[in-house]
Amino acid sequence: MLRSLHIAFALLCAALGSQLPAFHDQYLQRVGGALDELSQQIEALDARAQEAGLQRYDYIRRFYDNSDTVIQGEGAAMLATIARQKRLQEVETRLKDVSWYMLAVELVFHLEPDIALNTAKNFTPAIPLSISGFAHAFFGFFFGYLIPSAIRSLFPRKEIVRG
Repeated sequence: MLRSLHIAFALLCAALGSQLPAFHDQYLQRVGGALDELSQQIEALDARAQEAGLQRYDYIRRFYDNSDTVIQGEGAAMLATIARQKRLQEVETRLKDVSWYMLAVELVFHLEPDIALNTAKNFTPAIPLSISGFAHAFFGFFFGYLIPSAIRSLFPRKEIVRG
């Protein structure tokens, strides 16, 4: 019975691992959509700065250095928008052409929590017909089999002495 649960857990991990490339694709699409929206916002910001005869950061500094806290908040929001665009551009660059064997690592280190959560909420599983899908299924099975074995080895079975 325990052996069957062990195999079932390993198969579940394989199934989950096989979905990593599909999650990557859907996550990357969402990152691209967020970048498109941020680019439009920053283009509008640049247009407003140009209308005022200022460079982008000089325009933002006027907001940020204002004594009114509401206007300061707008300046901070503008800087946050620019920072988020740069961060998402780095995420997109890192994840766009990632090799299959580095996919899980790159996803972990370049995950934007809000985008990842929305990707997971709306995730559509896919049939893994790529090398990456098969490889992640294999590693999922391997680790799904290895983890329970390692846990079981921490708690050795005690022999019952019958007399």
